[in-house]
Amino acid sequence: MTKSIFVFVLLLITWVTCLPRTSRRVPGGGRIIGGEDAVEGQFPYQLTLMRYGSHVCGASIIDQSIAVTAAHCVYGESPSNLSVIAGKLHRLTTGSHEQTRNIERITIHESFDDYTFANGIALLHLEVARPFIFDDFVSPIPLPIQGQETTGPITASGWGVTVQGGSQFANILQFVQLPVINDTTCQAMYPEEILEESMLCAGFPEGGRDACLGDSGGPLVYLQGGYLAGLVSWGYGCALPGRPGVNTEVAYFVDWILSNSRQT
Repeated sequence: MTKSIFVFVLLLITWVTCLPRTSRRVPGGGRIIGGEDAVEGQFPYQLTLMRYGSHVCGASIIDQSIAVTAAHCVYGESPSNLSVIAGKLHRLTTGSHEQTRNIERITIHESFDDYTFANGIALLHLEVARPFIFDDFVSPIPLPIQGQETTGPITASGWGVTVQGGSQFANILQFVQLPVINDTTCQAMYPEEILEESMLCAGFPEGGRDACLGDSGGPLVYLQGGYLAGLVSWGYGCALPGRPGVNTEVAYFVDWILSNSRQT
């Protein structure tokens, strides 16, 4: 091998291994790409996770004082800087059905990898003295059975950015339906990565519809089962052809969720 060819190969390997892993967390929020406006009460489990009063991620209610989100949304964060709002539809205005709660404690999965986003799940322990009051606009999402496989379409919802690389925010909660992509196909779409079995891929091969920055931690709900199938996690860009969203598959962590929810 000549020196010039060797240098070219070395540069190529360096470029491939340095392709950006895109966290979908961004201060300010925005909206789902290619989505639709939600209506009040359509996603009663949806939370906006706020840092210093600004939207940073999504989360889901699973109990009156417990919410679940992506680990990278709260990694390194102090609970005192965070809060959640349930029953919210318009990002910039306060609705009559909203319930705001402080976060007393955060439990991040003990094997979370902040580079690969493996085991990317965290629990938000809310104010015990002020549990959510469940009604038509604020209610929990059921969990799957431990190890349950999700193969059908899912619905993502959140306030992520509108376009890849954009910064336009939507005032209204957005949602989009996405097909689940099997592990083998998804791995072929991400040859640079080693995808974990506990990751759930979803998106259209042609792109155009996806969750994005600001949607991280938000719910992916299985349409036929009505349970929390995934948490929005990461991707290379957003809504790009051949680059589906790679998410935390909740069914792999149900036992962990239940065990840590019981801790005081």
